[in-house]
Amino acid sequence: MNEQISTLKGFIRLVMTTFSCAILGMSAFGWILGDAAEETSAMFILGGQGLSFQTIFQLLLFSIINSAISVVVTNASVFKKQMLLWRMVAVMFSCLVANIIMVVSFSWIRRDSLEAWLWFIISFVIIFVTVAVFAIVKTLIEDRYYNHLLSDYKKRQADSILKKEQGND
Repeated sequence: MNEQISTLKGFIRLVMTTFSCAILGMSAFGWILGDAAEETSAMFILGGQGLSFQTIFQLLLFSIINSAISVVVTNASVFKKQMLLWRMVAVMFSCLVANIIMVVSFSWIRRDSLEAWLWFIISFVIIFVTVAVFAIVKTLIEDRYYNHLLSDYKKRQADSILKKEQGND
């Protein structure tokens, strides 16, 4: 039960983080491009005035789907035995497919705009690589920390056993 609650809390935290980053990123993009943003994507139907409610809820759905994919791949017993790298590749591929479906469904990018699609793929890869590097560095730092704790524990245990043996002599 506690593991399910922990997973749910992690999922909600991931959704909110993804949603916040998406809103900030799209807002900055729209602010920088102004009314020209209106021509680049259906997400910017208000141009430089901001994001529409429809776009905000689409970004929330985007965040929920991507977070769900991440949580399922991370927690699924099928992937638990896989290396972190392969789990990340599975998340990336799954998210890319889901994002392409959303982009087409919500007309975020015109279907005939090769340049926009290239920028979409490039930005997706850049964002994913950034997140992956962050996750790998975090894992390495945690691994070192826990290995240090384990070696300290083993040393204390060995010292404790040695003292007991010396006390019995």
